[in-house]
Amino acid sequence: MSLDEVRAFKVARPSNYPAIPAPIARKSWSKKADLPGPNPLLSDWLTLTFIKDTPSFLSSMQKKYGNHCSFFLSRQLFIGVFSAEAVHQVTVAQQHNFVKGVGFARMRKVLGEGLLTNEEPIHMAHRRLMQPPFHHGNLDSYVGIMHRLVLEHISAWKYKESVDLAPEMMALTLEIVSQCLFGLDSSQYTARIAHCMEIAIDRIERTMLPGLERFDKSAISYFAAFEEAANELADIAQEIINTRIASNTNHSDDLLGILLQMSEHISMQHIRDEVLTLILSGHETTANVLTWAFAYMSNNPEAARKLAAEADATDWITNNKVPTFAELEQSATYASCVLSETLRLAPPVWVSPRIALVDTEVDGVKIPAGAHVLISQYVTQRLEQYFTNPQKWDPERWLDPTFEASLPRGAYFPFLAGSRKCLGESFALAESRLILLLVARQFSLSTKIPTAQPRTTYRAKGVVPTKISKR
Repeated sequence: MSLDEVRAFKVARPSNYPAIPAPIARKSWSKKADLPGPNPLLSDWLTLTFIKDTPSFLSSMQKKYGNHCSFFLSRQLFIGVFSAEAVHQVTVAQQHNFVKGVGFARMRKVLGEGLLTNEEPIHMAHRRLMQPPFHHGNLDSYVGIMHRLVLEHISAWKYKESVDLAPEMMALTLEIVSQCLFGLDSSQYTARIAHCMEIAIDRIERTMLPGLERFDKSAISYFAAFEEAANELADIAQEIINTRIASNTNHSDDLLGILLQMSEHISMQHIRDEVLTLILSGHETTANVLTWAFAYMSNNPEAARKLAAEADATDWITNNKVPTFAELEQSATYASCVLSETLRLAPPVWVSPRIALVDTEVDGVKIPAGAHVLISQYVTQRLEQYFTNPQKWDPERWLDPTFEASLPRGAYFPFLAGSRKCLGESFALAESRLILLLVARQFSLSTKIPTAQPRTTYRAKGVVPTKISKR
């Protein structure tokens, strides 16, 4: 079967992954005293509530039952563990006792066995393979590309009174990822990717619970559109690879170049999966954070003023120079605070489901093999025991350089932790700091804080219309 005929949507979970224990059904569960939660008989009603607004559901469980609780969804046992120590245990100290949980099986239908979805023994081998492009030594060249692309993109804003902020950020971050990591212009793919990603991200989250996969082969248009979008994204990724191969370009320091050089050791299918993964994790998440950051600042004039003042006082901006990665990092004190606070309240990855492979104990809670385990950036990063006035967007809390270090491990984890920590963290932060500062130098933005539309990523709902004015 040719690569064009192989689609992640229909490929089974690899047999060399750890075997997943059978889920714990409601009828076989004996209530544990250390796990408060709603009556298991409410499972069907809870399932509907969960699907309707998952972040609010998880927050309500934590507020009502505490940092450790149990509930049944689709009549299977779920355990929410929201304390910082529990997060650390699941993501670092005991990470090998868990595999990716609900939602990731659905995500695999789009991304295949890319770094975001794969398990051992594939994961660490691929992670090591993909690390070199993200080493700090390569970031200076990336910052140069980012700087040029941001200035080119926002130059068109000078002639506009308003923009649709969310699509603007999506297009800009896609172009940055494409040129930095793939060595290609992304403009021909922007509309197709935006359309297909919108569908895929919605379906991954809305059909994540056990049992809903049975409708994949049905005639229901909602599910049929999921497969169509996944296949179209696979086609786009293949086009990117084919275009790169046909160009005979030898960018050995960018990610696609490295992957193609390793094609004797990694299949073309896996290369395509990694390209798909970077399309999602490399631009979608960053675009979402920037959309939220500009919206929050629009409703906090003092924060917007401080960011603009920082941009005005930055030598490399006023002298129209390209900064090094270190210069960018050193000059972006307030921009970094804006990002940290936005990542706290609007983390692009807002829930991280796992499945327990063995009986284990996490922060004093006994977790049986087969239980679904939910940790949530959205919930934990809003807990008052770690963050004063946690519902308030307040970049000032991060100005004290000792604040983040004073947090208990696991209290703040927007990029996850352990071997699953985001490989592109430094890349994403550099890109975001650069965009915040360069936009703040030239423009004032005015928009309302959008309604959240939490799907696979924590998106703002709609295009987020934004008035712009030159400074």
